[in-house]
Amino acid sequence: MSVTTKVPDPERVQPVERQGLATLAKQAIADPRQRHIVIYSLIFMGGFAYIFGDSFRHFYYVWTTDENYSHGFLVPLISLYFANRLAAAGSIPIRRGIWIGTLLLVLSLSVRLITIPLPIPFLTDVALLIGLVGLFTLILGASAFKHYWFAFFFLIFMIPLPIALYSNIASPLQLLASHVASALMNASGVPVLCEGNKMTLPGGIQMFVAEACSGMRQLTGFLALTSAVAYWTKRHAWYRAVIVLSALPTALSANIGRVMLTGYIMHFVNPQFAVGTYHTAEGLLMMAVGLLMLQAECWALDQVCRFKLEP
Repeated sequence: MSVTTKVPDPERVQPVERQGLATLAKQAIADPRQRHIVIYSLIFMGGFAYIFGDSFRHFYYVWTTDENYSHGFLVPLISLYFANRLAAAGSIPIRRGIWIGTLLLVLSLSVRLITIPLPIPFLTDVALLIGLVGLFTLILGASAFKHYWFAFFFLIFMIPLPIALYSNIASPLQLLASHVASALMNASGVPVLCEGNKMTLPGGIQMFVAEACSGMRQLTGFLALTSAVAYWTKRHAWYRAVIVLSALPTALSANIGRVMLTGYIMHFVNPQFAVGTYHTAEGLLMMAVGLLMLQAECWALDQVCRFKLEP
């Protein structure tokens, strides 16, 4: 007679509880050995918010007045979501990062002092992010920042670019979208005369590709999306690089498709269906097309990875 002994699964006997940021904060407050860290953090954050108050006001002003950066309110929330996922992935030992944290804070405050006589919002915003990293590293250590670095990196997408830099990037994209869309519409049988960013359709209908339609919004959105996909995916470095680099052609393709769709609607349907709410809906539709393109790209890359792994 044989006797079979079933060994219990350790994970079932002692399930591993995933901890988010809220749980870690509660544990730190409840633990007398870590409570002072919470107190120091709140004090430093209060002083930091006071010093960089102009930057927060600049964020709010731009996000509420410039449609190109209306996504800014979502970026800190998404970054906080990433930080919560990283916290749930496992705890990190707290080690002081005095030298690195102090160096970053000194750099941040030095830039902030420079922007007092020379008010350059972009430099103040960058100094704010550097200061946040320095403050985090000073309190929790370099190992903690190494674990949470992507949550801080993602905050870059909320910073408004200087107007001159934005125009230097948007203007070529604006002209490229106009010329490529005109060439494709001509090839499809709809004659279009392109002069700069002005497209003249049959019947004298004129369509202008404004700076807002240059594709900068799509480029920013797809850069943020592809960066997140590349970070969280468990693939090789080349796979992640291809995903991030594909943000530019995907955004350009989606924007060119939007310009062509607008031109077709103005020519075949009615110009009034190419402005206002309809134009916004067309933009959302082409963003969805861009997401499908990104998904198709990920599928194709997965097939390549599978082919390489198979004997």
